[in-house]
Amino acid sequence: MNRSLAFSQKWKQYLRPQVYKPFIIIHIFNIVQIVCGTNLFIFYSVDIISGFKHDGSLDINLTTILTSTVRVVFMAVSCVMLVWFGRRTVCISSGLGSGVSAVLIGTFVYMQNIEAWIIIGLVLVYVAFNTYGYFVMPPSMIGEILPSKIRCFAGAYIFTMNDIGMFCATKAFSSVARAVGIHGIFWIFGVSSLLCSLFLYLLLPETKGRSLVQIEEYFLQPNILWLTRNKWRQTSNTKI
Repeated sequence: MNRSLAFSQKWKQYLRPQVYKPFIIIHIFNIVQIVCGTNLFIFYSVDIISGFKHDGSLDINLTTILTSTVRVVFMAVSCVMLVWFGRRTVCISSGLGSGVSAVLIGTFVYMQNIEAWIIIGLVLVYVAFNTYGYFVMPPSMIGEILPSKIRCFAGAYIFTMNDIGMFCATKAFSSVARAVGIHGIFWIFGVSSLLCSLFLYLLLPETKGRSLVQIEEYFLQPNILWLTRNKWRQTSNTKI
């Protein structure tokens, strides 16, 4: 009886707003960034770059090396950005930059009459924006907004589902690429990045400079959107 009661109480904690709200936000962030091309571009970079229509002036190997170099550099840049900028700024700007550049890449590849260096430049911009935010922040945010009591279990679940989603996306990539073309792939990356930015703009709280207690207090508030937090605070004495 006592064991059953303890088990019931343990699972009830997952139904508290300071638990399920951040869990849903970070879970969706981790899943959607798969469709944004964060890791898919790494796995299929040679195939993607080879799919660009070009006149032979494009060095595929050099371009692949450049994209890898940009990714490494901007992983280091993200460490500096996280010191000076808020998490919302990093995540949203990453999605906007990578989204716009991916849409432009898809459009230019579809047009087929754009200079190769313009497309490659946009690819490097896409990789740069995508790396410092969408590549770095999803796992980092797990430790910042999930309550410590459920972080171990919830984090393991999110990573597991993320790996399953990544496996499915990796297996489906070749079929999707054949169906929609490389330009369609980048349109998917771009639209997904922009929608993810909108989602984060509406729901992701700013965690920089706030303790875990303050973050939990924020999620206890009745507001769902980050933008409406001030309206609620004006009618209460709760501080965040």
